[in-house]
Amino acid sequence: MTARWHRALGLALTGETLELGVQDAFDVDAAVAALAAAGWDAERVHDHAHQCAGSVPWPHPVAAHERDGVGPAEFHAAILRLRERLGLSALEVRPPSTRTRLDADERRLLADVPPHFGRT
Repeated sequence: MTARWHRALGLALTGETLELGVQDAFDVDAAVAALAAAGWDAERVHDHAHQCAGSVPWPHPVAAHERDGVGPAEFHAAILRLRERLGLSALEVRPPSTRTRLDADERRLLADVPPHFGRT
């Protein structure tokens, strides 16, 4: 069965409907090459993703009819692989939280256990 893998992935990453052909299966290298040939190299996709941050979801939602026979789990796995290849697995890297003390509500929740738990 053939599908429009690259077209659907292009729509998710760019928000534009790009004519990227029909593929028998997802190929990350071919998808990157197809996007670059359509004018969407890694840098442009990166810039687009950062422009969307906070205002619209990115990667963009893709309707089932746009995926043309590609299942949702396969599609999202392909998006993850493509984002990793483009260097977009994380848009913003944040340091770990430095907070170490629990407040009163958090301590109360930790102490709250069911009766059968058995306190010693």
